[in-house]
Amino acid sequence: MKLRLLLTALLLASITCPSVRAAGGHDKDTPLEKEMHAINTAFRQLRKQADDAAQNASSLALVARMEKAAEASAALVPAKAADLPEKDRAAFEADYKAKMKRFGDTLARLEAVFKAGDNAGAVRLLAELNAQKREGHKDFRRAKD
Repeated sequence: MKLRLLLTALLLASITCPSVRAAGGHDKDTPLEKEMHAINTAFRQLRKQADDAAQNASSLALVARMEKAAEASAALVPAKAADLPEKDRAAFEADYKAKMKRFGDTLARLEAVFKAGDNAGAVRLLAELNAQKREGHKDFRRAKD
């Protein structure tokens, strides 16, 4: 009986410990990473509800949250810039700012589409935003060790 209780406790601990570690994993994030997490959280929720016209008010609130975080992100510099030679850094930062502006412009178009009630258009723009996100991560994120 004690062995069964011990094994059950160990099993539960092994299941819950990774989730506790993952939930608190944003403590060492840079300010840019924190803004990007805010964008991603809103983005994931938005993808789930974008095709539902009844949730357009909620979708607009999520877009506003993404716009605010994207604006804050555009003012920051990716940590990867520190890894580059000084001569390449200015071009890297200019490219990052240009792509963040493009991302912000797409968010503004997404907001307009939701206000117009064009949920199919919103779904298409979310796919475009996802492609921009992937491209940006490939270009501006440090490689994971």
